Amino acid sequence: MDHHLISKYLLGKATEEEVERIFQWIDASPENKRVFIQFKKAWAMGAKSDEDNQLAWRELESKLDNKPKPGFSGFMMYAAILVFLIGIGYFFTQQKSNSNLPSIDKNAITLELGNGNIQIITEDGESTIVDKKGKLVGIQKGNVLNYNSVTSDLDSSKPIYNELTIPYGKTFKLVLSDGTTIHLNAGSSIKYPVKFIEGTQREVFLKGEAFFDVIKNANHPFVVNVNDLNVRVLGTKFNVSSYPEDRNINTVLVEGSVALHDKDDTYNASTAFLLEPGYKGEWNPDSKETTMSKVDTNEYTSWIEGRMIFRNAPFKIIRKKLERKYNVSIKNNNKILEERTYNAVFDIESIEQVLRTLNEIYSIEYTIDKNEIIIN
Repeated sequence: MDHHLISKYLLGKATEEEVERIFQWIDASPENKRVFIQFKKAWAMGAKSDEDNQLAWRELESKLDNKPKPGFSGFMMYAAILVFLIGIGYFFTQQKSNSNLPSIDKNAITLELGNGNIQIITEDGESTIVDKKGKLVGIQKGNVLNYNSVTSDLDSSKPIYNELTIPYGKTFKLVLSDGTTIHLNAGSSIKYPVKFIEGTQREVFLKGEAFFDVIKNANHPFVVNVNDLNVRVLGTKFNVSSYPEDRNINTVLVEGSVALHDKDDTYNASTAFLLEPGYKGEWNPDSKETTMSKVDTNEYTSWIEGRMIFRNAPFKIIRKKLERKYNVSIKNNNKILEERTYNAVFDIESIEQVLRTLNEIYSIEYTIDKNEIIIN
């Protein structure tokens, strides 16, 4: 197996065909799987140049007899071992206060209707969403809630809002009345109108992180209100992230164009900050200033497919993201580890695999106490 190909996968740049080729090679023999894991460990521990990768690969080849056999089975079976991070373990106790919903499971997906009633969304079920008059406004099937096919005949002079809340450990897909698709990440919520009103801008309110695929409508701009920032678009694909621990609000543009401006300011095309595809805009709520940098958009959007990519990320940032993804609580008493930066790729590994890897690579000790993992 060419080490360049594995490096491409770890960098999130491999094609579907190349990923399948890697899985086939791993599936061919236990030794291939072991070689792959060892190479990933070397990569995670900081091999940054192609020369470093070649050296690591040669050392492995000299120690292991690697003779792959033909055959391919269980493609997804190996996704759990394919990517593992330099480190973390988890277990979670969700801290979000929900005092007005004492009888609702904090790990449930909830939908607050326009009349204040709370509806529980079960990911393996189906349900209908109705307004206060009993009229059908939305249909939920599995992890998708769709307002697009049932709201065309609703009549309202002002918007009626629903609010969808996604707990830690889950993601969800929402289709608005105009056909705009929104992927909500774990620990996020969004407030949106059941039907957009003719003659007004389309506006939603986000807490946390979401990926938007907005239907183009030049007469009705689409605005995402996130804290004190407005992200204004006509039709485009972009990711917005603003969690409580984030210092800045991050907007990553995949295609199209967006304009960033303070929500208290009237939109002005000449003064708003315009973002280009392939760039990230970081808006600071204190200074009200935006900085732009070129990024690999896959790093910020791969979560939609259940994958997390980290590039030189501090452990404290990785830890928080993993708490949300895996619905765990991680207490880190190792302050040196907290500030170190790492490269990591995650998809569907188990907690046990991650903890074992963390201990094996970095000799980091940990204990599990009920719903909490403690790193010492």
